[in-house]
Amino acid sequence: MHYKTTRLSVMMFLQLFVSGCTMPIFSLYMKDYLHFSGSQIGLILAMSAIPSLLSPVIGAFIADRLISAERLLTITHLLGSAIMLGLYFQTEFIPVLFFYLLYGMISGPAFALTTTITFHHAPDAVKSFGGIRLWGTLGWAAAAWVFSFLWSNRGAEGATADLHGALQLSAISSIILAVYALTLPVGLQRKKGRIVLIPRDSLAVILKPEILLLSLFCIIITFADRFYMFGGGPYLKSLGFSDRAVMPLLSIGQLPEIIGLSLLGIALKRIGLKKILIIGAAFEIARFAVFSWYGTGIVLFTGIALHGLTYAYFFVPLTIFLDSRSSPQSRAGVHQLFSILTGGIGGFAGNLLAGYSADLTSIPGSGQINFAHFWIIPLILSCAGLAGVVLFIREQSFSQTTIAVSEDT
Repeated sequence: MHYKTTRLSVMMFLQLFVSGCTMPIFSLYMKDYLHFSGSQIGLILAMSAIPSLLSPVIGAFIADRLISAERLLTITHLLGSAIMLGLYFQTEFIPVLFFYLLYGMISGPAFALTTTITFHHAPDAVKSFGGIRLWGTLGWAAAAWVFSFLWSNRGAEGATADLHGALQLSAISSIILAVYALTLPVGLQRKKGRIVLIPRDSLAVILKPEILLLSLFCIIITFADRFYMFGGGPYLKSLGFSDRAVMPLLSIGQLPEIIGLSLLGIALKRIGLKKILIIGAAFEIARFAVFSWYGTGIVLFTGIALHGLTYAYFFVPLTIFLDSRSSPQSRAGVHQLFSILTGGIGGFAGNLLAGYSADLTSIPGSGQINFAHFWIIPLILSCAGLAGVVLFIREQSFSQTTIAVSEDT
């Protein structure tokens, strides 16, 4: 493996390790440990999308303009670690809401920054991004196993101590990544001259019709994906799995994602980006169909596994497509602006909808969610996203990406 590729892979591993400590179980933590309602949980999770709406100020207009993306990554994780430790001590709805919003504001742009840094440094970036991103998947899965079997308090009973400790692990992991980011070389010299509020070079890329259209369908798929992040942990708990088993079980989705990412370059070359996106959306539909039927055993594990394939064959190819339309100067802004449309709008509305749906489908008097009904909503949304890609996206829109992949493969 190329030296730069190795260093970028470590960065991506650590970035997803930080997120993987809390995201899979945070809704379950709030439901069982803090005893929040579905709507309260949905509103708190929606706070993570607000930074995506504001991230151009932090990312697109600061990264590689006032400060390099590499050094900004260090700052975001140092501050994010301190705020996560503050969140650890909160138990009431309003303080948790405030700290989670503040955490998202500071650390939210970090993933887009790692994407920008990867494309700055990686040799043959279009070809190698999938392999580098694969290490992020490994980091996400590693967080589940490290927390469940090494970090959590084995002497504690129930959900409280186990799930609470995940916030500690996330904070410590952020410090490790902040220190590591300091060792990364600067990939792009800071721009000189006047700093504009809206980077026209990045905005010009986003406003292209094919990218706006893709953004719309990506928002719809993101709506559905938020249901999984909201309901995955509570769903497994409702099936009788222990709190300690939830994160390792959810990490099953990372194994097929690893395989899918390792084959992504070949798949893009052989069948083209549009068909890849159709396959990714179809995996999303199959996942929610399995869950809505209350599949158990191998059927349940297959549904979880489909989550990784959805990510590998829908969201990651879109990242590669965006970069193929960007220049080195517009790259940071393009990824951040796309994050506004998808992670921002899609994430905010999707989390609110998932929380409202959890309350709407709750079994009266029990406080438990009727998941057979809950999963039908993202199933319908996924079908709408697939129909949009099939009917309204032309293969010619992706020709530049396919050519780039073919030349590098």
